[in-house]
Parts: sequence; structure tokens; C-alpha cells
Amino acid sequence: MVFKIAALIAPLIIRILAGLCRCKVEDEHYYREAVEQGKGLILTIWHGRMLLLIDYHKHSGVTSLVSRSFDGELIARVVNRLGYSTHRGSPRDGGGDGFKLMLRDLRKNKKVCMFPDGPTGPRHTVRDGTLLLARLSGAPIIPATFSAIPSWRAKSWDKFMIMRPFSKGIIKYGEPIYVPRKFSIDQDMEYYRKMVQFRMIELESKLDQQLGIID
Repeated sequence: MVFKIAALIAPLIIRILAGLCRCKVEDEHYYREAVEQGKGLILTIWHGRMLLLIDYHKHSGVTSLVSRSFDGELIARVVNRLGYSTHRGSPRDGGGDGFKLMLRDLRKNKKVCMFPDGPTGPRHTVRDGTLLLARLSGAPIIPATFSAIPSWRAKSWDKFMIMRPFSKGIIKYGEPIYVPRKFSIDQDMEYYRKMVQFRMIELESKLDQQLGIID
């Protein structure tokens, strides 16, 4: 019963907090250009920086891969009410049903969302799922993050950020990253893992510095 109530209330809280946030968006052209190409994209967000972006992309035809954990069940119910489609499974499992469904969607030129360090961390770790989806589909990885001041930070592994009422927020996108089907002699999966990790950490760090937030 408590679980069902939380799943009903959480989307309302997200909409209220996002609506009260004075938010601007930077470098959205990276995302828009990928959408206009019509070949699918992988919106890629750190687990701890999803909240404002979940609201921003609501009812926009995005599908997300959500774990089968208890927390994942709650997240799935919340984002479904915000207009997202969901597939269930772990990004660690390249052969899992959820992964196959996400790959199918990308091959149909749809937009999908991945949280490469979720659902249990470690924080800022890029797991295989996101990289394999990009490699097998040819779709670009579009990094995205947000920051807000003032904000609450959870005492969890991901330092989950929640914007406070009347906060100043910024959503920021990064340049697309393509993972080739075949690697060159000086490239491999680890090369692209480090690239995606570095770009996403850098994007978050610069945005926090812009707002004067010390992690």
C-alpha cells in the first residue's frame, strides 16, 4: 500500500519541484540534432542526476531500461506515469530481455535512456550495457546532466541530487559519442568506456563549478 502511494505521489512531487526551479538549458542542439537525424539515440545520465531531466523529457517518446530491483519497480511506476515506456532488466546483462528490447527500439530509430552507473553503482561507472547498445545499433550516446542550487543531496552511493523549491537549475547536454562496430588496432571497449566516463564526469563537474557547487 505504501509502495503504491509513493508511486502516485512521486511524479507530482517531481513536477512541482521542476516547475518551481528556474531552469535553463544549455547545448540542447546536440540532442535535437540527433533527434532530427531520426536514427535513434541513447540519452545517457548518471543515476544521481536524473531528477530534473526526467521531468524535462516527460511525454517525449523516450524508453528507459529499469532494473528488476525493488527500487527499480518504484522508478518504473514513477516514470511510466510521466509518459516514459520502460523495459525491465540490468544493463550488465548484454543477453537479457530488457537489453534486447532496448536494442530493438534503437533499430526502429527510437529514443532510449540509460543510467550507466545504476542501479547500485559504483558512482560514475560506465557499465557494458550502454556501450553495447551504441556499438550494436550505431546510435549516438548523448550525455546529459543537470545541477541546481540550492539542492538536497542524498547520503547514498550516487549522491542523488534533488532541486529545492525556487532553486536555480541548469540542464546541459554533451557532444554525441559513437561506438564503432569494429574497433581499430588502438581502440577497444575499455577505450570507449573511459571516453564516455571522462566526458560525463567532465560535463557534470563543469556544470557544478558554474553554479558554485563543491561535490
